[in-house]
Amino acid sequence: MKVELYGLRLPEVRPRDNLAKMVADAASKEAGGIKDGDVLVITSKVVSKAYGFLIRLDDVKPSKRALRIAGKTGGDPCFIQAVLDNSDEVLFILPFAKLVEKDVIRIERMSRNIAGAYEAIKRIPYILIVRRGGQIYSDAGLDFSNHPEGVVSVPPENMDEYAREIRRRILELTGRKVAVIITDTEMWISFGSLDFARGSSGIEVIHKGFGNLDLYGKPKFGGVDCIAHEIACASALLTGQTDEGIPAVIVRGYKYVESEESISDYQLSGNAMKLAVKEIIKSSINILGFKWLFKFFIR
Repeated sequence: MKVELYGLRLPEVRPRDNLAKMVADAASKEAGGIKDGDVLVITSKVVSKAYGFLIRLDDVKPSKRALRIAGKTGGDPCFIQAVLDNSDEVLFILPFAKLVEKDVIRIERMSRNIAGAYEAIKRIPYILIVRRGGQIYSDAGLDFSNHPEGVVSVPPENMDEYAREIRRRILELTGRKVAVIITDTEMWISFGSLDFARGSSGIEVIHKGFGNLDLYGKPKFGGVDCIAHEIACASALLTGQTDEGIPAVIVRGYKYVESEESISDYQLSGNAMKLAVKEIIKSSINILGFKWLFKFFIR
């Protein structure tokens, strides 16, 4: 088996641009066109740009809550208000600057531009971890990078819907049946960042192999690879995070299972998340004792 990845350079994407046509045109130049069975991986940022999901922070009026949070974190109250406006619920605060200060996060292991890294931390010393549209985001997915000063992009809330629309338009433009995955970059606190699938259409999201027999005939506890996330991570090797200018990738040769399921089919509701956390804590205390809980608060 051979799997090929083709990075697609697009011109600057602007609101109301025909993103599907831009991807198809780029594929004609750089990948011999779009072919049946291709997986089109598109970053959420260009989807946000094409569909006009942009916020000018100067137009945002901070609420008392945003001002209170800004006063305690040193963050921009307009940015914090934009995060709150695009969140269903704030789950917790990640004190990124403090973790750097205490050497929990080692900036020298994450950047060759130390001065630039500290400037970025100064802009966002604390990160709001939120639930939005059934998914977990840092700062609601708002993104300053590759935008003019004072402008941020916000991911569409239901990215599956946009993945379906792009897939349909690709079929109309090229006659080719493809799968579409929309990705977004999120921090991975122990080791940098990873790209995740935020929306999909036309591909089985998770391999349905739980309980399949292994080589010795035993039912396997596993076999549920998240195919959409794995494809997202592979594509990130080409898209990058800064000035690569490759916001779309064709994955060709991977034999996926066609499906009309999507990322939202695997999202947990707020109540389900709380129930899961509650059961984890209860089971851990029951099996490991209260010392397990106390060790997180006592040095």
